[in-house]
Amino acid sequence: MPKYKQVKINLKEEDYERLVEVAKRDNVTLAEFFRLSVDINIDNNLKIKKLKSKIFYKQTNPHLLYEVHKIGLDIHQVAKHLNSSKDDLKLQTLYSIYEKVMSL
Repeated sequence: MPKYKQVKINLKEEDYERLVEVAKRDNVTLAEFFRLSVDINIDNNLKIKKLKSKIFYKQTNPHLLYEVHKIGLDIHQVAKHLNSSKDDLKLQTLYSIYEKVMSL
């Protein structure tokens, strides 16, 4: 008896339901349906098409990236400073700065 290897795949709910319907219609199990489908494709020497990425990235202004990076570093430094000691005066000062920035 040949040894089988297990292959797991993820399907959308609607795709899974369609496959179950087709397998029921042909009176085979899902495993048999997949084995038959793969055998037919291998026998016909069909090549699997590579899926092209559907994600497109737009070019971003390097100066904008640099400025966002600087803001991130400033936020990191503030957080590090606040976490290093529990001084109420620092928290009050930071909150007043926050209120001023938010009022702009």
